[in-house]
Amino acid sequence: MEPQESTIETGEDQESSLGQIKVNHTVVSTIVKMAAINVAGVIAVGGNFVDNFIAQISSKESDKGVRVSEDEAGNYEIEIRVMMEYGVELAKTAETLQMIVAKQVTNMTGKPVAGVDVIIEGVKMAGEKEIESEEEAE
Repeated sequence: MEPQESTIETGEDQESSLGQIKVNHTVVSTIVKMAAINVAGVIAVGGNFVDNFIAQISSKESDKGVRVSEDEAGNYEIEIRVMMEYGVELAKTAETLQMIVAKQVTNMTGKPVAGVDVIIEGVKMAGEKEIESEEEAE
């Protein structure tokens, strides 16, 4: 199945436009991941640190940990799953993550973000194994 594409409006007068500009949701997913890993307290998106690092340097892009869709108005709806650093204030870090992701996606695509849902998959202390969420333990 082809990844869903979205169209970005490029101006008021579409008749004089040279054509449409389309941004694949995979590109939006990449923007989300790059914004997220730069937030203090976020260790990884959709996996452990090693998996996240390998995905960044490999030529294959993975959508693991990020889901991008659009609402009826065409605004992005984003879901992101993250690992956070042990000791950070989870709610505050998640709120910062929401704001930064929404701002970065809007700035780069020119399209508004309706919402950013953050799912904290677990926490990790430096040098120790991951402490998984209760859902994964069941």
